[in-house]
Amino acid sequence: TLTRALDDGRVSHAYLFVGPPQVGKMTLAMDLARAINCVSDEQPNMFGETEPKPCNQCVQCDRITRGLHTDVRVVALGEDSRGRTRTLISIDQVRDVQHEASLKPSEGKYRVFIFDGAEHLSLDAANALLKTLEEPPDQVVLILTATDTDRLLPTISSRCQTFELRAARQSVIVDLLKSQH
Repeated sequence: TLTRALDDGRVSHAYLFVGPPQVGKMTLAMDLARAINCVSDEQPNMFGETEPKPCNQCVQCDRITRGLHTDVRVVALGEDSRGRTRTLISIDQVRDVQHEASLKPSEGKYRVFIFDGAEHLSLDAANALLKTLEEPPDQVVLILTATDTDRLLPTISSRCQTFELRAARQSVIVDLLKSQH
């Protein structure tokens, strides 16, 4: 679904990736950020097939991977300015995102904001983020990751294109490993 949307140039303004811990939500979010901003020329490879984005080789992909891209920002729990561990994503963090979202992208095609652990948004932060989800600026994509949609405001999850990620069955992984290695 995401590949088709990218191929058709129909990038949504907001995505929600939901699933258990360590299932790949953040990996998918970063892949989407790279794909949205990838500048690889869609040239056929040596087999005549067009490689899907992200290429993971262009300057944009490389800078996003290394966490250096000015238009891709991850908002998550962490330490505050005093070195204390945060238990909630604060309204100040959301306001910073809103300010940055009002600016045009400086090096990529889109500004991408990834809220890792969106279930940890404070109520004030969630309500502030709702305004941005309702009236998204051009060239801005919001990606939220969460373990459970029940821990988000229904008004937030309803304004996002939701993808539920599930862990692969062990037998599928074993078969894949055997066939490829």
